[in-house]
Amino acid sequence: ETVEHSLDRMCEGGIYDHLGGGFSRYSVDERWLVPHFEKMLYDNAQLLELLALAFQRSGNPVFRERALETVGWLEREMTTREGAFCASLDADSEGEEGKFYVWSMQEIEQALGAENAAYFAAFYDVSAGGNFDGHNILNRLNGLPRSMEDEHRLAMLRPVLHKKRETRVRPGLDDKILTDWNGLMIAALVNAGVILDRPGWLTMARRAFDFIAQQMVQNQRLGHSWRAGKLLFPGLASDFAAMIRAALALYEATGERPYL
Repeated sequence: ETVEHSLDRMCEGGIYDHLGGGFSRYSVDERWLVPHFEKMLYDNAQLLELLALAFQRSGNPVFRERALETVGWLEREMTTREGAFCASLDADSEGEEGKFYVWSMQEIEQALGAENAAYFAAFYDVSAGGNFDGHNILNRLNGLPRSMEDEHRLAMLRPVLHKKRETRVRPGLDDKILTDWNGLMIAALVNAGVILDRPGWLTMARRAFDFIAQQMVQNQRLGHSWRAGKLLFPGLASDFAAMIRAALALYEATGERPYL
């Protein structure tokens, strides 16, 4: 119960990106409202697997939704051309932490119109005064009832705001490929993909695994990181541990002996 309560609050809090998917690094308050806005690959890998396990146990649809949205973010913003996964997204843009993610009531009204903005604001804790230094961090901690009609309408409004947000100056992307963090995400994609019946996630996992196994190995030993064609060698114990776990997950899901 403690695990599910904590995970539910994280899924509904401002630490989660309700427009783009993915979790920020940590919260600076007791309610999971105000995050340090940096998004790390290793946090989201471990949370993805936990979300799938929690959904399997509880049937809470929020856990499944957040897993799907987080993989959507991973595929859209964090996947390299080679199919591996980037390390992190910065917290800052234009010299200000969180500027990319926060909203004013006026911005939401301009994007959605007055009626839809008022409706959206009630569910996502948006006000003229803001909930964080005069700005608004979108969250659903107020616990308003969830009707299917409400969820459908909100699902139509979020992409409008997401598209508007994409016109802003983006936070910096750390696009280096870290072997251990990729190993965590590969295993998470496989295990969550099996639980949630998402075969495409296994395809993503295979592609990332193959890149590391083929391009980040020297003399049968793993390197630690790769960027712009340059490999940092040798790897650490964490790199071997995470990639062994990833290989076992792929073997268990596919039965293909090369992973073993």
